[in-house]
Amino acid sequence: MPSTRTRAVLALTAAMVLWGCSPVFMRTLALSLSPENSLAMRYVFLTAINAAGLAWTGGWRIPRRDWPRFLIAGLAGMAGYNWFVNAGFELVPAGVGTLVTMIEPLMIALLAALVLGEKLNRHVLAGVAIALMGSLVLFWPDITAATPQAVSGRGIIYLVLCCLGWAIYTIATKPLLTRHSSFTVTAVTMLIAAPLMLGLASEPLPRLALRLDTRQWLEVAYLVTATGLGGTMLWNYGAAHLPSTAVGSFLYIIPVVAVAAGALMLGEQVTVHVVAGGLIMLAGVAAVQFGPKLARR
Repeated sequence: MPSTRTRAVLALTAAMVLWGCSPVFMRTLALSLSPENSLAMRYVFLTAINAAGLAWTGGWRIPRRDWPRFLIAGLAGMAGYNWFVNAGFELVPAGVGTLVTMIEPLMIALLAALVLGEKLNRHVLAGVAIALMGSLVLFWPDITAATPQAVSGRGIIYLVLCCLGWAIYTIATKPLLTRHSSFTVTAVTMLIAAPLMLGLASEPLPRLALRLDTRQWLEVAYLVTATGLGGTMLWNYGAAHLPSTAVGSFLYIIPVVAVAAGALMLGEQVTVHVVAGGLIMLAGVAAVQFGPKLARR
């Protein structure tokens, strides 16, 4: 049987694959519904599934001492991340915006050191630096491309805040995952965020549902089950069994998968920058995960 660490690494890798494919469906769904309506539509189903799952498993029985952490994770983490990432990418070009979000693993590592007392060893710092260099190479053509207007400072701030939101979620849920299942933590935090996400809709949700075609329903299904529930549960499982600093490094896999998914599903071009940047970013993740083990040999 695989060790707990191996299962955690596999869970996080699977989560990155699911999340890496999601921009393809997020982009097409947001173009047809708007980002706010797309997010609200997904949370209608997430709310129903999570509420039914908690009722079935009894996971809604949360001790009073754990509610402050659940509220922080649900509001600042889940809701904060979703709102700021949508608002940010409305104002900032995708290449520049994705580069900004690559500070997320570093934020997780810093918060883990400050709040949980986890050590920032040289392998973590080296891995984050390598992966950040890879993201720079990956998006260099987008960063250096001539644009008709300057990059929005407000959009950059929103994206930094979305990274902070997910870092808060990761750190706040770490102790909860020792006392509750991955599903319970995922479901409760999503239900806490749900009223804010549903409130984003610019038109009545029944009217939105009536005008969805088959393709849009399939996109919603993927974003609800694979990205929303599946990806977050896998993330929470990995976060429960690995240090937060190591968990954060996996986020650098997302742009690599996203580029591959875009090429396969949308026919987007794969350039030398894409290949080189992706390999460098994966090397950064490998440095964090395997560096300490190799150093002991």
